[in-house]
Order: sequence, then structure tokens, then C-alpha cells
Amino acid sequence: MDSNAEDTEWIEQILSGEPARFSQLVERYERAIFAMSFSMLGNRQDAEDVTQEVFFTAYNKLRSFEGRSSLLTWLRRITHNLAIDLRRRKQSRGGNMQQVETDPIASTVTDPVDPLVLEEDIARIRRSIDALPEEYRSLVVMRDLEDLDYAQIASILEIPIGTVRSRLHRARLELKAILERHGLGEKAIGVDSGRGDR
Repeated sequence: MDSNAEDTEWIEQILSGEPARFSQLVERYERAIFAMSFSMLGNRQDAEDVTQEVFFTAYNKLRSFEGRSSLLTWLRRITHNLAIDLRRRKQSRGGNMQQVETDPIASTVTDPVDPLVLEEDIARIRRSIDALPEEYRSLVVMRDLEDLDYAQIASILEIPIGTVRSRLHRARLELKAILERHGLGEKAIGVDSGRGDR
């Protein structure tokens, strides 16, 4: 049985009075949801909080899941919305989104000179991504950090694939300009406005 069919079966069982099945869904998708939360927020504690809230929200709204996308896509949509809400709340209170511990960007930076240079470059890349407008930042995170394809992103954001393509192109151009202002080339995180995407 494939995971989508199994998800559907488990959801039916949960809604029929077997809530313990939900822990199996959490176990299956927790890592993916945490990774996306961390990519969007850059802070481990915030990512953990959002991950918990995603599954709490999903459990309470499970009856509204219609199966038009995969369960993981639906969970990522909730993750995206909750992460944006948290960022906006923090920014409205004058807080800043700080990175802690290991950032997923680190694995995509090529040829570091030494760990201190790498750490400084990662911080500048994160600041560059954070400087993008929200709709652009989310696209860069999902495509270039989370490696989601256009169809997945379109489903999460509930917009046409063509809109994803055009916005992502503009996002990458803007990110390239910001990175250059910070003294980093576009290849630092594999951002290439002309790359062949799925």
C-alpha cells in the first residue's frame, strides 16, 4: 500500500474513533514538517513550536482534509501559514528572527575557506533571504532550500504553476541583487535565475 492510500486509511480510522492512529501520521511527517519550519524560520525553538502547532491544527481540522492533494502537501500548507503568522507576530513586536544551531543552508554552500567564514556567509545568506518580500521568501525557501517542485509549491500556495514560475524568477533576481550587496555571489546557495527547474 502506498503512503497516500495508507494516509487515507488512517485518516478514516481517526475520524471513526481511533485517535491513536494520528501518532503514526505524526511519526511519518514530523521530520519533513520540522525541516520546512526551520528553513522558513531559521530558529530551532520556533521550528519546534510551529511543528507542534501544525499537528495540533491538523488533528482539529482533519475533517476538512478533502484529499485533493497529498496529506504531506496539506501539512506543508498549514506549516507555511503558521510560520508566516509567527514571523509577522515577532516582527510586529520588534523581535528578530535569529538563527540557532545548524542551518540547512550550510549543506549547500560550496568550498568554505574555514568554519568562521562559512558561519558568517550563512548568516549573510539568511539575512538576504529574510530581506525578501514574504511571497518571494517563501518561494525561495520551498524551491531552493526544501527542493519542492513547482507542482508541490503551487498546491501548497494554492496558485497556478505559471504564477509560481514567474514569482520565483523575480524572487531569484531580487535575492541575487541582495546577495551581491552582501558580498556573496548567487552560487552561494545554488540560486540561479536561469536554472532548469522541475
